[in-house]
Amino acid sequence: MPDFIANFREQLTNFWNKFDKKQKIQLGIIAILLFIGISLLVYIANRPNYVVLYSDLSIKDAGAVVEKLKTEFKIPYKISNDGTTILVPVQYKDEVRMKLATEGIPQGGFSFQDAMNNSLATTDQERRQKYLYFLQNEIQNSLKTIDGVQDAIVNIVVPDQNAFVLSNTTNQATAAVMLTLKPGVTLSSSQIKGIIDFVSKSVEGLKPENVTVIDNNGKILTAESDTTAENANTQFALQKKVQEDLQNSLQTLLEQVFGPGNVVVRANVTLNFDKKTQDTIEYLPVQGNDNKGIVRSVQELKEKATGTQGGSSPGTASNNPPVASTTGNGTSDYSRTETTINYEINQIKTSLVQAQGKIESISVAVVVNQNLNNSMKQQIADLVANAAGGESLVKVSVQGIQFNQDLLKTIQQQEKVSKGVPVYVWAILAALVLGGGLFLIMMRRKKRETSLTTAEQEVLATVEPIEPVEPIKEIDFSEKDEKKKQIERLIKEKPELVVQVIRTWLNEE
Repeated sequence: MPDFIANFREQLTNFWNKFDKKQKIQLGIIAILLFIGISLLVYIANRPNYVVLYSDLSIKDAGAVVEKLKTEFKIPYKISNDGTTILVPVQYKDEVRMKLATEGIPQGGFSFQDAMNNSLATTDQERRQKYLYFLQNEIQNSLKTIDGVQDAIVNIVVPDQNAFVLSNTTNQATAAVMLTLKPGVTLSSSQIKGIIDFVSKSVEGLKPENVTVIDNNGKILTAESDTTAENANTQFALQKKVQEDLQNSLQTLLEQVFGPGNVVVRANVTLNFDKKTQDTIEYLPVQGNDNKGIVRSVQELKEKATGTQGGSSPGTASNNPPVASTTGNGTSDYSRTETTINYEINQIKTSLVQAQGKIESISVAVVVNQNLNNSMKQQIADLVANAAGGESLVKVSVQGIQFNQDLLKTIQQQEKVSKGVPVYVWAILAALVLGGGLFLIMMRRKKRETSLTTAEQEVLATVEPIEPVEPIKEIDFSEKDEKKKQIERLIKEKPELVVQVIRTWLNEE
């Protein structure tokens, strides 16, 4: 055994032997209480946090889920609300839900197997009704998965298939959906439209206009087709995103120079969302040495005539057209050819559509946590303008003002204290302080008893009785008077000590 271990063991034994039996029992009880307290605090700090796995389950589904958790998954669970709600530790929630979903648990009531479980006596109408129940249940379970929807009820009405051709009935399928929303949740127009489209596409022959959606307060939810409002929201979100990205970029750049927390940057960006289309037609000269373009069409006209020339009576004009040539025997020939060629015109058509959201102007305000001269302000302004897109597009304002960081320092200190030390460490420290306090109390009590014994010995030494001597003829009263004077002086100077000695004598008797 090493020497330091032997020395430590010897010191510990000597320290333990200083206490009497009663004090040892008290120290043992204190140690046990400290151990139990620390163990309890560690258990409380590390106990699992249970969250809801499923709620509003049927007894059949709840039993199936519990059976899986108990036998197959080996995961702890809790049951509440008369068995309709099952809770599991938060770290297992997503994994368990995925595993159960792959096995079709919970079924949520009327399953596909129930819908297809028919007998020979089942009519077609009953089969359709069973399938309709199954379809309603599936739509309800799907709507419950939407964020903000707590519960859903779906009622579908499908008209009977009439075999009479001459029937005048024009009934159409309809659906009514009632949604129970979580407190504080409001569905947007796009979500309502998605629900209506989902329900209409799930039922054959169901049109979106025949689907009615209401909330648990009886309010009809409609999908408003306000494209202007939607576009405004989209444009505002885009503008805000551009501003935030620009602010973060400039903030990071300047904090590299002045240090974190010493710079504040605010940017305002103006975007142009006007849609602009520009059409351009450009005519080009004819290419090639022949100075001709591409032939588009050719039209050729040919005329040819042959005839004889006869005499006419005097005074009568000739009705024959002029001829191009005349032969000796009086015949004439006429011919004409006309060709028309159309060439394509060389041109370029350009259609340009400008992208929406073009940056028109940027204004940036920068505040630095120190006094700045004009030269430094100008340098910062040039740096910010170049980083934001150019001096012609960006307007920059720079100011140097001392920050008031008292509140920030207080919050940081509180966060440091709250986050720096875990809860169980504080519990251990509190237990150690409590144990140390009890130990000091016991040490003071032992010290007081030790001092009392010393005082008792001092008093006894002071009032030590006279040893018996042989009888003498004369009594020396001077020695007796001296002892009496010493006792009186001790009572005057240390009355508390004398009282403690007398109490000790009384207790011993």
